Amino acid sequence: MKKLLRNFTVLILFFYFSESYAQSSLSQEVGVFFGAASFQTDFGERYDFPSANASTMAFGVTHYLKFFGSQYSWRSGTSYFSEHFKLKTQFLYTFNTNVEHKGSYVKQNTPDAEKLRAMTGEIRMYDIGTNMEFYFLPLEDYSSYYRSSGTLNPFISVGISYTMFDPDIKVNGNSLEGQSEPYTQLIDKWQTGAVHLDPSNSFAVAAGAGVRYSLDKFDLVLDSKYQHFFTDDLDGLNAPDDPANKKNDTMIMVNIGIVYVFGKN
Repeated sequence: MKKLLRNFTVLILFFYFSESYAQSSLSQEVGVFFGAASFQTDFGERYDFPSANASTMAFGVTHYLKFFGSQYSWRSGTSYFSEHFKLKTQFLYTFNTNVEHKGSYVKQNTPDAEKLRAMTGEIRMYDIGTNMEFYFLPLEDYSSYYRSSGTLNPFISVGISYTMFDPDIKVNGNSLEGQSEPYTQLIDKWQTGAVHLDPSNSFAVAAGAGVRYSLDKFDLVLDSKYQHFFTDDLDGLNAPDDPANKKNDTMIMVNIGIVYVFGKN
């Protein structure tokens, strides 16, 4: 936990100094968002999209840096980079209390299928990261002097984030936390060395796309992204000796946000 706090503090200080620098040569935006997040983990059946996705709600806040000041005018000039790129910092929270095994094999009348039906999971995740967004139309339409209400501006993004997560595995509603291996309530491959319920952390990379709609003082944002975690422990399950355990956990998220743009008048 001390290591988590130290790393989180470093990130906060980085964003603080970035914001201080932004007061002069950059301009800022802040927003809130909510949406749907879908986890692809060891729950569910691979290549069966409905069963392999554990959906939940996601909430968060965002901060944007634009690479020209809020008092931008044609006299100050811009570059291609400042006209098309923004740096977004995002804090995301998700909490899924009912991750289940789904798929055709769970419906079978076998002892393993019965164990899978009795097994559920929880995923609690805090994610803080930064993304570079590329906008296809010039960003001066969102500045104080050249704003254009009603403008649509599509964008794509790539980024990296730091994730803190706390999973749980339950059988018939009873948590395995504090119990000793082997977990005979689970199927064979997860009875020993495969359940990891301690809070942990990981980095992740993300790629996304979306669109902005400019209003008077605010912008509306529709955003989607794919996030790949550098861990397979997000759901608390990781059986390294299982031939089917080939990929790390991932997430797909679609959200809607409202962003306040400083400097619009």
